[in-house]
Amino acid sequence: MDPRRTVLLGCAALGLTGCAAAVAVPSWLPVADAGVAAVGLIVSVLLWSVGSSSGRGLRGWRLLALAPPLPVAGTALAYLLRPADGIDLAVLRWVPTVPGYVIAIVAILTLVERCRLRAGPRVAVELALFTSACLVAVQMMIVGPRGSWADLELAEGLVLGAAVVATSVTMAAAVTVLGVVDVRRRRMALVLLAGAVLLTTGRALATSALMSGSSGVLDGSRFLVVCGLSLLGLAALMDPGPAREPADRHPDAGGRATDLGHVLPHLAMLLAMTVAGVVTMLGSLPSQVTVTGVLACAGLATAHRVLALREERRTAARLRRSEAYFRSLVHSSGDGVVILDDALRINWTSPALERALGNPAPTLLGRLLLEAVHPDDVPALAAVLPVAGIAPDADPGGAGLLTVRLPDAAGEWHYLEAGVSDLRRHPDVGAVVLHCRDMTERNAREQALQAVAYTDPMTGLPNRAGVLRLLQDAVTGPGGPTTLLMVDLLGLTAARENAGRETGTLAVAEIGRRLRATVRGEDTVARMGGGAFAVLSHGADADADRLAHRCLSAVEQPIVTPAGLVELTAGIGVVDIEQGSDVEAVLARADLAVRAAHEAGAGRARRYDDALGEAAARRDLLRSELAGAAARDELYLLFQPIVSLEEERITGVEAQLRWRHGSLGEIPPVEFVPLAERAGLIGGLVRWGLEAAATAATGLPEAGTPLRIGFTVPFGYLSGGTLVTDVESALAVSGLSPERLVLQIGAPAVASDDERLALDVSSVRLMGVHVALDGFGSGASALAHLTRLPIDIVRLDRSLISRIDRDPQSQALCESVIGIARALGLDVVGEGVETAAQLAALTKYGCGFAQGFAVGRPLPLPGITELVAEGAAVLLPGLVGSR
Repeated sequence: MDPRRTVLLGCAALGLTGCAAAVAVPSWLPVADAGVAAVGLIVSVLLWSVGSSSGRGLRGWRLLALAPPLPVAGTALAYLLRPADGIDLAVLRWVPTVPGYVIAIVAILTLVERCRLRAGPRVAVELALFTSACLVAVQMMIVGPRGSWADLELAEGLVLGAAVVATSVTMAAAVTVLGVVDVRRRRMALVLLAGAVLLTTGRALATSALMSGSSGVLDGSRFLVVCGLSLLGLAALMDPGPAREPADRHPDAGGRATDLGHVLPHLAMLLAMTVAGVVTMLGSLPSQVTVTGVLACAGLATAHRVLALREERRTAARLRRSEAYFRSLVHSSGDGVVILDDALRINWTSPALERALGNPAPTLLGRLLLEAVHPDDVPALAAVLPVAGIAPDADPGGAGLLTVRLPDAAGEWHYLEAGVSDLRRHPDVGAVVLHCRDMTERNAREQALQAVAYTDPMTGLPNRAGVLRLLQDAVTGPGGPTTLLMVDLLGLTAARENAGRETGTLAVAEIGRRLRATVRGEDTVARMGGGAFAVLSHGADADADRLAHRCLSAVEQPIVTPAGLVELTAGIGVVDIEQGSDVEAVLARADLAVRAAHEAGAGRARRYDDALGEAAARRDLLRSELAGAAARDELYLLFQPIVSLEEERITGVEAQLRWRHGSLGEIPPVEFVPLAERAGLIGGLVRWGLEAAATAATGLPEAGTPLRIGFTVPFGYLSGGTLVTDVESALAVSGLSPERLVLQIGAPAVASDDERLALDVSSVRLMGVHVALDGFGSGASALAHLTRLPIDIVRLDRSLISRIDRDPQSQALCESVIGIARALGLDVVGEGVETAAQLAALTKYGCGFAQGFAVGRPLPLPGITELVAEGAAVLLPGLVGSR
């Protein structure tokens, strides 16, 4: 509770107690007047505080706070001068009070918004009517039913006339505020009117009693004044302030919350006629003032009614224009409007819906909306639309919109985007309103675009995006067992190179057609891109395995094209799709299975199992750990001796890169070098190996010609274009002579058409570095490779010499290759020599150098250093013979 109300209640109680004491004990009259004055001052302070601490809409209370101190000043002046004549006493009290009335009238009128008072001549007529009615009532109360203004003295008439006019205008102002104030402030206006009536009546009666010497009336007037002041303070505390109205609201349209503004003028007219009737009933003739006031009230009431009729006609015209305007908008709008009752029954549809649907639109009236829409839309509508005043369960789509379908005249479903507005509590609507927009054409365009986005144009099958969507449905839906078959074609690149890209396109389209004809009707075939297809098969594992073999058979049948026959094969990965699994994880498993199928050979199918996953996890771990292997000192070199068969001594060593993982142990180069090439780490490994090998070579003991050191550089490294700079850096760091370094490159590098690679090899040879062709005789090696790049050494692969000691064909081939190489001026090194017989055969055919377990196993640096230091002059006693 506001503490100011407690203070106001206490002051009112003290003031009324003082007034009662003065009635009981006439000598306490000064105490009563002092109490009334104190109440006025306290109420003035309270009004000032309300006006100062509130918003702009309550500042009229601060102006009203200036009025109560003025009558208090008149009372104080009367006590100071103590005039003997009652008229003089009334004049002394009344003269300061007149400005207070003027201030009070202005303050009361400023309590309401200006737009409510600027409603044309109607408010002015009301104020004049209220003033006339109050004049009739107040003058009868002060002068009396039989009194006559002509019988009063001049001073007495002026004072009483001023009291009547001020009292009437103040009451009229309060009544006017009550008629125009908004409904939120109605209680405040009623209390304000009651306070104004009591306060002004009390002061007017006190003035009349002072001049007539009626002490009883004077005592009663004090009670009225105290009560009126208290009600003024209470009205200020009750005022909630003006409501914020829209800026475009018309001042005289809806300014009055109810019809009270129309009733008050009639009440004022009734009051004036009642006063005249009471005077007549008391046996007195109404005075001229009363008659004039009643006639003025009648005329003003008539004028008020005329003005009210004019305003009503203008308002009705505005409403008709507004209704016609909005009706035109609704008729011309492209959005349809549907109005539903509490049971969601269609009561009205706009012309836009009729234009969209045609004849069926009028037949929708009276039907339940849930029965008229497409059956698939019923659950969403039932969850969203409010039924029987119950709020909807969910927000449609998160944006207040939902899609519904209604049939047109041809029975085709039209897609409508609808927004739901529950206006049943709105007094002017009282219905559920659907704002509908025809989205049929846009939906058709979206479906066409969606078909393009999810379809492969070459084969007409679903594309990768379509497969991802189907896989997502498979891992989240309640369907039965589903298997993914990933088909990766082999031979497509060769077909495009030999017969042209158009032939490759025809082959891919034919494979797609064959796969579609091979699978069952409920299965799905999609093209993932390039030469990869995906098949989603529904059924048991055995069915999927049989389907994989049928797909292989379909792929491997020759394809007839204008350029000739195209023969393809494939590798197929088979993966079971588990409920709740991740789509990307399923695709990753399929890739692993396809890779395993390719590794097993052409035309194979491989089902994913845990072993493939573990192998993939191992590769991922090695790939992530390989980047920091050198920093962790996990990389090292082993050195295998190379002997000269003619000199029967070690003339070189091959530095072989090794990796000892902290937890997995020894990792063979055949495993981590391809990983490094795919991960882009091969450059760092080769640079580390070159520097380490060159540095180790400078520390090897010498016996005659300095030993050469060989190091294998993979093709993936050579394509990076850093060979020359890395070799220069390794030679500069180690101080090794370029003639002692041998770079061993494989057949794929020699067969490459990369001009930059050939330029790099030529550049390092110009530096003095030797270049060796490694692994000749295996894979895609050809005699043309011996002259394709500037090389110095040919290293025969172990597969070429493994049967040289017992197979005549291998002996003839090896003898021929060695002869060709020697004719080209190239040194020949036999790799992988494991027996003395192989070593003897190579010596017989003129091979210059040998390397293998028969000569020496790979050793760490201390071991190779000791071997070179102790046995540099003799190969191995008894193996080949002595010098």
